[in-house]
Amino acid sequence: MKIRKIGWTSFLLEGEKITVLTDPLKYLEVQKSFPKNKADVCLFTNYDKEVKESILKDNGLEEKIVANVREEIMEINLPGEYEVGGLMIRRGIGEDFFVIDEGTLRIVYMGDTDNSFDPEKVSDLGDVDVLILPVGDGVDFMDFDKIEKVLSKTDPAILIPCSYREEFEKNSNLKTKDEFIKHFGFATVRNENYLKVDKKKVEMDQQSVEVVFLQ
Repeated sequence: MKIRKIGWTSFLLEGEKITVLTDPLKYLEVQKSFPKNKADVCLFTNYDKEVKESILKDNGLEEKIVANVREEIMEINLPGEYEVGGLMIRRGIGEDFFVIDEGTLRIVYMGDTDNSFDPEKVSDLGDVDVLILPVGDGVDFMDFDKIEKVLSKTDPAILIPCSYREEFEKNSNLKTKDEFIKHFGFATVRNENYLKVDKKKVEMDQQSVEVVFLQ
């Protein structure tokens, strides 16, 4: 699995057969437009509006995000279990996160969870190889105390933070990535343009959580 960051809570997860895009609409809330990308599945959290034709089309993204290998993009915003292109994607009732399994590799996407989130919801996920988590500790996201509980219950091998204050952002209530690192005292932190991960490598490398900031 190859993971690239588009921006904010939007990521591209490129599996062996298909590509998953997370929360493009959240990206639009902080940016004027969405960069052109190809995807086979789009995941939407906290989207409860009536859908006329498709979520992407209703929001003017049908030309910016086009199908990759499938004839049409599969849009997922409701609870359920979905099997597509060798991936198992699950969202539980009342949950605002997605579990994505590719074989034995498990990725948990929590890109739009706020401080009302109950950490008990992730207490029985099993082995979490990659956790994508908002860490800005702002009004719209979990505070550091709640993040600590989530990390304790999921014990991810790799943590990919998102939704933090960038260096060029002056008027923001979000915490920076340096504040996040200092608060939790992570020993292994690195910056990458993308992350390529497989289960065997995760098992070989895992001693403590590795924090990877995608650029």
